[in-house]
Amino acid sequence: MIKPSGIANKLKYIGGILSFIIIAVIVLNVIMNDKSKKDSLIINIAGKQRMLTQKMSKEIFYLKQKDSIDFRELNSAVDEFSENLKDLLEGNSVKGIYHPQDEKIEAKLQKVQKIWFPFKEKIEALKKLIQENQPDIESLTQKNTYLLNLSDEIVKVMVKHNMEGVYIDFSGRQRMLSQRMGLFMERYLRTDNKDDYLKFKNARDLYEKTLLRFINDESVKAIKQVNDKVIECHGYWQEYDAYIHKVLKRTNSINEAIAYIYEKNIELLNTMDRAVWLYTEYSEKKTAMFDKIQYFALIIVLVIILYTFLITKEVVTHLNDFVKQAKALEEADLSALSKADILVDEESEDELKVASTHISNFVQKVNSAMNHSQDAISKAEAAVKELQYLADDVENALDGLNIDEIEKSNFDKRVNATEDIAIESAENLLHVKKMLEKLQANLNSLIEKSDNNISSK
Repeated sequence: MIKPSGIANKLKYIGGILSFIIIAVIVLNVIMNDKSKKDSLIINIAGKQRMLTQKMSKEIFYLKQKDSIDFRELNSAVDEFSENLKDLLEGNSVKGIYHPQDEKIEAKLQKVQKIWFPFKEKIEALKKLIQENQPDIESLTQKNTYLLNLSDEIVKVMVKHNMEGVYIDFSGRQRMLSQRMGLFMERYLRTDNKDDYLKFKNARDLYEKTLLRFINDESVKAIKQVNDKVIECHGYWQEYDAYIHKVLKRTNSINEAIAYIYEKNIELLNTMDRAVWLYTEYSEKKTAMFDKIQYFALIIVLVIILYTFLITKEVVTHLNDFVKQAKALEEADLSALSKADILVDEESEDELKVASTHISNFVQKVNSAMNHSQDAISKAEAAVKELQYLADDVENALDGLNIDEIEKSNFDKRVNATEDIAIESAENLLHVKKMLEKLQANLNSLIEKSDNNISSK
């Protein structure tokens, strides 16, 4: 790890790393929260697809049972399923749905789409068949009633003409068969029960067989009124039978479509269910990865805290060394200190090195000034003594000369003035020396106070 040398640089370095980690974790949290919301939305939509497949099957079952046609719920389920599947496969930025990020999910959705396209086509074909078949089914009761009335008229006309009992029995059975055909046909159209169809077919075949027997019977032909009714009934029967075959053909197509839908609905449901689980697993993996990143970031923060502790301990150690050096200045003779005695360890922080260098330079300058002042004081004292000796010699010489008292007095004044200047210069130098000594004392006091403050902390 990079180790900066300055205190400020160390603090900036540590603060920068911590800030980066905190910002990175915050940004990652924001991103993951957004991803989690989108994942929840997608999982919800994918889960809804399962419900829609069940809803489509339910609506188709109801359509089979109801007398009226209402495709609104079925159309709504189909449209919503198609739209959701398209969004899941292609993504929808407006809704916050992203394109599949996992190959397994994409492959599973493509499989759903492969099942869905023919499934949807079958539903549309089924709707068309139901719409075409519904009017014929609604007229079934009316047509059965008309056939029943024709059969009843044949019975009545045979009774009227006193035909043999066997004819009357057969014609009476025709009435019963027309009722059975209507009953079992209606039940078969609703339930798709094979037994109902077989019962209808047996009744239909027996009715047609009996009717053809009447058509070809000479006794029936011999009675015009009976024969006319039989011919009328036979003509309607052909129309009714064609109608029944048309309805049955459509019904069989409807039943085949429903069987296909029910079969594929299970496959579609299971495939969509697997896609939901894949989405859930993918989301859980991302959450687990995010947790690992958070743990890793926590470890990094702990390492940085440990590193900060070590750096702080090192800074405190260097500060203590610096204080000891400063305290040594108080106890030592400044004039005897060298520059090397004042400098701190080379491994100390840059700020302490700079401060140590400045103090060293300042002490050296103070020592130099004190040395110069001491030399100046010594020279001044020597000059004063020489002037004193010279003044004494001059006075002795003047005493031996015959000079006017006034001139002698003026000369003495000049000599005294010279002595005063020399004495004053010496006093000024002494004052400078005292000021330097006071400066030295202040420096020592400042160092002592700094030492006390650090010790108290």
